[in-house]
Amino acid sequence: MGLGAVRRAAAASIIPVVVMATASSCASSGGGEPEDEPTSRSPSPSATASASPQAIQDAVLEAGVTGSGLPEGVTPPDDSGSPGAAWAPDEGLLYVITFGSSTCPIVAEPEATAAGGVLTVKVGATSDGPCTMDFVPTTSVVGVPDDVDENAPVTVDLGDQIMLDVQPRSAAGSAGPVTWAPTPG
Repeated sequence: MGLGAVRRAAAASIIPVVVMATASSCASSGGGEPEDEPTSRSPSPSATASASPQAIQDAVLEAGVTGSGLPEGVTPPDDSGSPGAAWAPDEGLLYVITFGSSTCPIVAEPEATAAGGVLTVKVGATSDGPCTMDFVPTTSVVGVPDDVDENAPVTVDLGDQIMLDVQPRSAAGSAGPVTWAPTPG
């Protein structure tokens, strides 16, 4: 599923979530027999931990790691939700930044492929189920083939006709500048 389709699917999944929440609320407040066990409306600590992925700034940088938020020092150019890409501080790793639901983040596959001077990164949603209505950044760390020249601009294909010209790092050990997809519209 491409980024455009994911955005449409996320918007369409909002209505079923509201309907399910309302139906569950009505069913549980009916006049039935009281249950023997007390109920709590607070999520358990384990449910809270699993619903909140690790912040990307706290993650160990290796291919396949995905974290919530933006890499240190990164600010998106606007609130359009356009994806972006940049070299991570460690050689051989690329950041791919997407925006969407925190419970159904859009993530990149752990490894990119290179052909014809283009680095291809597969991106997709992590869930087909109901998603929260929030709109947050998620950063994926993607491994690149050894023969990719990180000291020159590299074209990155994220699918859905999103091609980004990622610029090299200004210094070894630092992240490169983020190249953002143009704002739709």
